[in-house]
Amino acid sequence: MAATTTSDSSNPHPARLRVVRSVAMLACAFLAACSSVLDSGKPARQVYLLQTPSAQAATGTPAPVLVISVTAVPGLDTDVIMALGDDSRLVPVANAHWPDHMPEVFTSIIRRYLSETRRFRAVQEGEIARPGEWQLDLELQAFYGILDSSGSTTSVQLKMEGLLQCGDDQQVLRLAEESGVDSDSLASLVAAHQRVVDAAMRGLPDRITAICPAPGQS
Repeated sequence: MAATTTSDSSNPHPARLRVVRSVAMLACAFLAACSSVLDSGKPARQVYLLQTPSAQAATGTPAPVLVISVTAVPGLDTDVIMALGDDSRLVPVANAHWPDHMPEVFTSIIRRYLSETRRFRAVQEGEIARPGEWQLDLELQAFYGILDSSGSTTSVQLKMEGLLQCGDDQQVLRLAEESGVDSDSLASLVAAHQRVVDAAMRGLPDRITAICPAPGQS
């Protein structure tokens, strides 16, 4: 009688084992990579919005169209919330950010606030004013917390400087505000930033019309 051979299905072929092990290793590597991307260990990005303060609408004949342009000194053209140490180091605050870089943020706030005052026929973003329009070019020179020697934030400073041109007249315009920080919390720091923005915006229309009187004023 011819002998018959039987295969033992409980003992997989060595080649098949190698394939299974390779697939399992690839799957583990993929899951590990996904885990490292999804769980980076970094704190969550926090974005804070600076509000445009409310403005009281003026009556009477508005001033000409105002064209505004905002730039920032090196180091402040960023969306990172910063603090300035007593050794002149700019230090990022936690993982806290503004919604956009500072020139874009301030351009939006200034344009919306001055538009709401209705003191101007229109307020537009741009770098060149047409004949008959006024031009305001501002540079952001300070907008950060101030750290003391112990590393605590004591206040927030805002400084802007630029040129206001109306007709043939061109003069320097400066804004400077400072507000204390109530506590070491990030919420208190952001609130202090908001206060200096509010104060600067509420004083800006009068600063402009003091240099460039509106129609009917001298």
